[in-house]
Amino acid sequence: MENPFVCGKVVRGKCFADRKAEIEELTSDIASSQSVILFSPRRYGKTSLILEVLDRVRAQGVLTLYLDLFKVTSQETFITAYAKEIAGLHGGGIRTVLKKVRDLLPRLIPKVVVKGQKADIEFEFDRPADKTPLLDDLFEAVATVSSQQGKRAAVVFDEFQEIAGWDVGGEVERQMRTHFQLHGNVSYIFMGSKRHLMQDIFRNKNRPFYRFGKHFPLGKIPEDEFADFIRKRFEETGFQIDSEAINEILRTTEDHPYYTQLLCHILWDRRREKNVVVKEDIPEAVSEVFLREAHAFCDLWDMLPRKARQLLVALAKEEGPQGQIFSNDFLRKHNLGPASSIQRAVAGLLKEEVLEKVDDKYQYTDIFFKRWLKKTFV
Repeated sequence: MENPFVCGKVVRGKCFADRKAEIEELTSDIASSQSVILFSPRRYGKTSLILEVLDRVRAQGVLTLYLDLFKVTSQETFITAYAKEIAGLHGGGIRTVLKKVRDLLPRLIPKVVVKGQKADIEFEFDRPADKTPLLDDLFEAVATVSSQQGKRAAVVFDEFQEIAGWDVGGEVERQMRTHFQLHGNVSYIFMGSKRHLMQDIFRNKNRPFYRFGKHFPLGKIPEDEFADFIRKRFEETGFQIDSEAINEILRTTEDHPYYTQLLCHILWDRRREKNVVVKEDIPEAVSEVFLREAHAFCDLWDMLPRKARQLLVALAKEEGPQGQIFSNDFLRKHNLGPASSIQRAVAGLLKEEVLEKVDDKYQYTDIFFKRWLKKTFV
């Protein structure tokens, strides 16, 4: 029997822990062509969430396009990747699709590539210094198809903060904003996992996307909803699990989506012969989580400068998020030295997404990394 708890990859269908409120809100946003800026730390399941939403709205007749910018490294690769997704909006045979794409994107040269049994469309284009006309075509294409077919559309850019690494002059951002703000039938959803970069793109008044769209910070899955999911997934595969064990799982993981799925995955594997999970089984399963994650934690620790390490150990000793880490009391208590050096350390840790700032307090983005530090150094 297949393990019902999936971790480390996109989760779909029955394995998806229903975020009922988030699905309802995002579905409503798409129905009203509201653009959304959705951000969360890594491993919170935002990609699984948005793909679940796109599956549902597609079934209602909405045109959907999803592009992961994590794989995009230049303006050229963005153009070809986005064009390929636009081609996927069209139904019909390969000839029909080619004709429609040529009409939409006359400055690109589509070609048919046969890979095994499957024919696919790829794109080539001349590389002029001024790509503005080509970008104009691209950023009008979805709205045009939406109008031609009389359907609403939803376009998702995942890991959108990666645009900052290659769109140095801001040309793509400016062109996007110029076109997207005029599209009344398309919902544009920008997702990211680096909060500080996403906030700079959408809250910096000097950036093109300033005050564009509705901000949607994705939090942890509500405890009661997650508890129902855990119970259902265990029971559907013939396991018994009581409320005490479920509560201990969620207390241990602090409702973190990835670690909850991982811990349940390990428990299911360990107890599959007896098909019973109790509270007393959890400590050993937690130890296995540490074993699985230790290599990544060690690699992260090794790359950090000394002052950042000192600060992280200090934060690991504290209970909960901290808002006064630059205060004299905190610095003296943990022997951290001057505030200026800690400010530089914090800036680096925020950039690397080791820490995040929420409600003016600093906290770990990875709760098990904090526990690993506490176990190892405190």
